[in-house]
Amino acid sequence: MAKFLLRAAVAAILSAALISCSGSGGKDTEGTGRTMQYARYLNIRKCNGYTLAEITNPWDTARILHRYILIPRTDREPEEIPQGTVIRTPIDHIIVYSSVHASILDALGASGRITGVCEPEYMTSGAIKKGIADGSITDCGNSMSPNIERIAQAGGQVIIASPFENSGYGAAGKLGIPIVEAADYMETSPLGRTEWVRLFGALLGCPDRADSLFRTAEAEYNGIRDSVAAHISALGGDSHRPTLLAERRYGASWDVPGGASYMARIYHDAGAEYIFRNTASSANINMSFENVLREGIGADIWVMKYWSPSPMTYASLEAEYSLYSRFRAFGEHHIFGCNTFSSTYYDDIVLHPRMDS
Repeated sequence: MAKFLLRAAVAAILSAALISCSGSGGKDTEGTGRTMQYARYLNIRKCNGYTLAEITNPWDTARILHRYILIPRTDREPEEIPQGTVIRTPIDHIIVYSSVHASILDALGASGRITGVCEPEYMTSGAIKKGIADGSITDCGNSMSPNIERIAQAGGQVIIASPFENSGYGAAGKLGIPIVEAADYMETSPLGRTEWVRLFGALLGCPDRADSLFRTAEAEYNGIRDSVAAHISALGGDSHRPTLLAERRYGASWDVPGGASYMARIYHDAGAEYIFRNTASSANINMSFENVLREGIGADIWVMKYWSPSPMTYASLEAEYSLYSRFRAFGEHHIFGCNTFSSTYYDDIVLHPRMDS
């Protein structure tokens, strides 16, 4: 049992470390093409003269968050199109707010089309770092309050950003540049999030390349998931899953992945029993330290991400907050950390949601 716990702990942290540690309304539309296999909040259809990409509002699934009408740049605009944001494809100049989405563009061979990024200190792509250094990629500042002048200077044809509930895009939303609301992080399964690569492929004019990346990730992930499930079944079932605690306290609260989130699914598929698996949210849940301690004090393993120029140690973790030492995983040294300062965690999380190293 102890040997299995160790193996399961390694599997679980590798899942967390990932190999390195509005439009609304409008006329009804008909079309053919890809129906998303895993993604709940994205649908892409091929229509007469255009591709329709619809993003469901993750916070109100009866509504459309945004509808995009993708029309080839060389074609005339069809006479009848639904209400939504028209984007001419392929996109050649892109402003991207997060390293997650920058990594998707990089994987699709489109890092050369990035003209602006937010928070470049978190970018790990060599091509993007080089572009920032030589001035071909503009530093647009903080993603929550970007520098509008720099965004305008970057000359992007679209802005790719993550939407948040009851939040807009400030002055950036008034520049007349289409904002692609990439809500992939709200998906409820790892492959659901990965499948958003198809939207990027449609925008860039390389749907086949995007589909290939997705199918590779799907095969890798499902193969490992099935192997773990068979191993647990052979041992006698779910009672052999080690319990898992995630993340750590920031300020006065502790954000944990919701039980319906893609991270909760990763933990399960990796062989762990996530302690907050029964919560209904697909987003992070803000909890007090006392609540987390009550539920997680006896967890077998503890996984977390952190950003630091130096590795975290048990001593530094206890110095940060002495009550961490009360967790069983702390006392037994079953804590596994992924340092996003030196790893490619955010680059890998969408296209490589697998659990091997």
